[in-house]
Order: sequence, then structure tokens, then C-alpha cells
Amino acid sequence: MSDGNARDLIFDRRTMIAGGALAATSLVANLRRPDIPFRMLKNGKLEELFPKKVENWGYEGNNGLILPPQDQLRDRIYNSLLTRFYSSPTNLPIMLLIAYSGTQDGVLQVHRPEVCYPAAGYELLESHFEPFSVGRGLVVPGHYISTRSSSRQEQLIYWTRIGNAFPTRWWEQHVAVAQENLIGHVPDGVLVRISTAASSDRDAIAVLRHFTQAMLTLLSPLARRVLFGEAGAPA
Repeated sequence: MSDGNARDLIFDRRTMIAGGALAATSLVANLRRPDIPFRMLKNGKLEELFPKKVENWGYEGNNGLILPPQDQLRDRIYNSLLTRFYSSPTNLPIMLLIAYSGTQDGVLQVHRPEVCYPAAGYELLESHFEPFSVGRGLVVPGHYISTRSSSRQEQLIYWTRIGNAFPTRWWEQHVAVAQENLIGHVPDGVLVRISTAASSDRDAIAVLRHFTQAMLTLLSPLARRVLFGEAGAPA
């Protein structure tokens, strides 16, 4: 057997073992899954938790953001969806999207930019992880993506939270849900996406970081918990 075939066989076996382990964990978790979910937002509303003015960025409306189909948004996944467009006289504009689910079963990937941006006609040009320090010793694995359509370029950073975990891949989302189920929790989940229309990724990342850090200083403990879980704003 050639070295290449041997490597492929080892990879296939590892993939099968990992898949089998995930399936077994999910089966046990589903058997122990509680009926009452944990909801951080009792009324399901995000609007009042997040400021409409951040430094010299001001809220202008909720149009112009890239979204997945409405049936997926409203009927299947999220209890609450916040979309905002912020403009500034001196900085790049900011588009903020926060999608919250009070009962998470691992399907947050439906709203991931890797899915909804190509569906809206955007090409994904670059993708890498950008660690975000969000205070209280917590670092979030932000995912940076550069996109381009026929009319503009958009740069964005996003992260997902399920329970107190920050999964970066679809299978990690399912593992996070299963782990919460095993300890008697039906976790909530959130996807946070912050983007700007810019051609330079270096300038865009700096502006996205600046806006995010400025916004975090204005948030209540509950708003921080929505974004980062219990580690975001301990009692």
C-alpha cells in the first residue's frame, strides 16, 4: 500500500471514530435532555440592551444588512434578532447583527456568514480567526471574513456562543449542546456579527475592534451575559 493510500485510510478511520464519538455523545445527551430550556432573555428582546450611540457612531436604521431567508430566521432558529446600521462623520460605517436563540440545538451555522453571504451574491475572499479580548480575562475566538460582491466589499468579524462555549465549527456547536444537555441544561445561543464596508482589511479590523471595545464599555451585566455567557459578567 502506498504512503498516500495509508494516510487516506488513517484519516478516514479518524473521521469515522470522531463521527461515531459525536453520535454516541449526542444520543446520550438527547436521552438526558431536560424539557425546560434556559433563557437569558425572558422577554426575548435585544433592542433595549444595546446602545444606539457608540462614541460618534449613531444608529441610522436597520436596512442594508446581509440576512438569511426570513423563514429560517423567524420560524426556526431565533427568538430575537437585532440589526443596526451605525454611521459616523469620521469613521467607517458599522453594521451590527445579534441573533439570539433561547433553545439551541446546534443549528446556529444556518446564520453563519459563510452560508448567508454567498447566498446573497458575495464571494468569500479571506477567512481567519481574530482573538478578541472582551474584558474580565475573557478572549473570544472572533472569525474574520473578507467578502466582495459586484457592488461593494464588506469586512466582518463574528463569533457564536452556545451556553458558555464559543464553538468555531459546526461539529463544535453540536458538542457544546451535547455537553450542556449532559449536565441537565438546554443552552441558549447567540451569533454576533459586526461588519463594515471597506476595501482594506487592516483598516476594517482596526475599526471593528474599536467599535466593539467602545460598545462593550456601555453594556449592562445582562447584555454582556447575552454576548459572552456567565464568564462575560460574573455576579
